[in-house]
Amino acid sequence: MLEALHGLSSGMVDVFTTYNMLVILAGSLFGTIVGALPGLGPSAGIALMLPLSFGMPVSSALCLISGVYMGTMYGGRITSILINTPGDAPAIITALEGYPLTKNGRAGIALGISAFSSFIGGFFGLAVLVFFSPIVTRLAINFGAPEYFMLMIMGLSTIVLLAGDSVLKSIMAALFGIVVGCFGSDYVSGTVRFAFTPELIEGVDFVAMIMGLYGIGEVLINVEGAVRIKLGKPTFKLNDFIPSRREMKEIANPTLRGSIIGTLVGILPGAGGTIATFLSYATEKKLSKKPEEFGHGAIAGLASPEAANNSSVPGALIPLITLGIPGSGGTAIMLGALIMYGLQPGPLLMIQSGEVVWTMIAGLIIGNFMLLASNVLLIPIFVNIIRVVQRYLSAIVAILCVVGAYSLSYGEFDIYVMLLFGVIGYIMKKLNYPTAPLILSVVLAPLTENYFRQAMMLSQGHYSIFVTRPVSLGILLVLLGVVVLSMFSKKLGNKLKKQQKAVDLNEE
Repeated sequence: MLEALHGLSSGMVDVFTTYNMLVILAGSLFGTIVGALPGLGPSAGIALMLPLSFGMPVSSALCLISGVYMGTMYGGRITSILINTPGDAPAIITALEGYPLTKNGRAGIALGISAFSSFIGGFFGLAVLVFFSPIVTRLAINFGAPEYFMLMIMGLSTIVLLAGDSVLKSIMAALFGIVVGCFGSDYVSGTVRFAFTPELIEGVDFVAMIMGLYGIGEVLINVEGAVRIKLGKPTFKLNDFIPSRREMKEIANPTLRGSIIGTLVGILPGAGGTIATFLSYATEKKLSKKPEEFGHGAIAGLASPEAANNSSVPGALIPLITLGIPGSGGTAIMLGALIMYGLQPGPLLMIQSGEVVWTMIAGLIIGNFMLLASNVLLIPIFVNIIRVVQRYLSAIVAILCVVGAYSLSYGEFDIYVMLLFGVIGYIMKKLNYPTAPLILSVVLAPLTENYFRQAMMLSQGHYSIFVTRPVSLGILLVLLGVVVLSMFSKKLGNKLKKQQKAVDLNEE
């Protein structure tokens, strides 16, 4: 503990120079802009800034790309909340609860809640990175294919919790997502499935799909119904955009739970912010006393995933720094950057280049504070821009989606994919099918198959591998416990409803 504090204090000394502070601010703001643009995300943001970092001192370069990485996580929520167009996968849950708040005239409050929850989640993850990374990494090493398979099954089990009015519709949407997830090359054998055109060899592009489902789908709904967002009169008073004390109290526990889930999931290589946000959202819906509000602007359902998303960033850095294993796409590019800077990620990184690493961590902490301040101050500007362009909002969203889809591979195919899923999203909205189970199954189905086949190879075809390994067995027991408690709570809820009806009848 004392060693960590000493290292962090030395890193803070290095960071608190005019040059490094400006670098962190520039990286954070650039990351926010990149994260807000559909089709771009942490990987694109870091890749764009890498050439500019080569002439800098190593510590300053790491501060720059770390600021970009953290900034993209903040920025992804802006378009999700204001125009229902997620910039990347983790922002999908933000759109589910943030956009309904915008339509109800609470866009500023939604952005404010998102900013504060993101800050707390990022701060929690950074605290774990500073003080507990060696311990947590030793635990993460115990995760192999069987453990990841059980974790994916746990993620898929949340599909029922993400259901709207009909569990059957949720399951049907999930099955469709599994089919979509099977397109392209198989992870294990390399066999190509359902590749009707060469562009499908790598599968359906996920970002193009979500831009179509949410962006173009919402455009079609708005054009048909002439949806108008209630934004009120123009105002630049910050008090109108900062959550009240009651709202802050309401989101306190969800934010803490989301921070814990995001950090733990972020540590696991390959899991990332997407799974963290879905798990945290499902957890809040399960624990909520008013689950019927979810999907209609529940602030707990907005705060927890936002905290999970940002806490997964330092969580993903833990295996990168301590083991040299990237935990997400963004950290994979950071791994390459560290090697280009002459550093060697792994167990010896903190010993050989501890000063540089502590400077990077200190830069992340400063960047987190800068992003909170800048994002809160910019909320009135974001909301008033939407107010000014509201008449042309559908056209703007459509253009952003088309440009974003084209930028994925600089070809027309992804635009067609986006348009196709835009029509699918429109039909699902009209028929009241939930889109979250579809997205979740597209993400998790290929991973589930991959880890299952790897586990079978390890055990030579014996299913007992899932119960003979302690961590895998523990996850299975937790999953079974959640299912049993869900069934029990549902029966108890139905019983209480019947008793309440009987009391009401007697009173009449």
